[in-house]
Amino acid sequence: MKYLFCLLAVVLLAQCAKTPPVTPSPTYSEREAAVLQTVAPLVAGQWRLTDVHYSRRPLFDAPVGWPRDTIVAQLATLMLTPTVPRFSQTGHPAFEGELSYAGKTYPVYFALWANPDQVNRQQGPPAYFTLEYHFPVGTHQTAVEEQFLQDVGLVGCQFTLEAPAGSATLHWQGLDRHLQSLTLRQ
Repeated sequence: MKYLFCLLAVVLLAQCAKTPPVTPSPTYSEREAAVLQTVAPLVAGQWRLTDVHYSRRPLFDAPVGWPRDTIVAQLATLMLTPTVPRFSQTGHPAFEGELSYAGKTYPVYFALWANPDQVNRQQGPPAYFTLEYHFPVGTHQTAVEEQFLQDVGLVGCQFTLEAPAGSATLHWQGLDRHLQSLTLRQ
């Protein structure tokens, strides 16, 4: 009986022992938001697209007038301002602006998406995006220059975005088509 009482006392006291409070680890969504919040404030502004590395890939049609591998010193200018994301991209920083090329201006839009490797392992570029034209709804005739920017792979293609801290430059790495990388300077 003594042993049963002692065993019961030990079990009750062991259950009453203080355990350190467990701090919940941030969720994936919270870590994703933190990554995007570090990059998003650096994107807005007026940018010159410089050091554009073009490499023709055999699976895609090559734009007329550019040799096989080319580095363009300055391709275009891009003015970006933050905007409200489209309905399916809630929580992702979005930007709209104007892309100026060959004396013409085109409206553009993109939303930033966090890189899962950056969110989970803090490796790789922080964000992805797809630069798209953002014309008003209705009929629109495609201009030759507009089609050229799509054929080269600047518009309608995916890029990674890196923004070095304390620098007035952005680096885009092309994931599709012909453009391998671009440097944007303010």
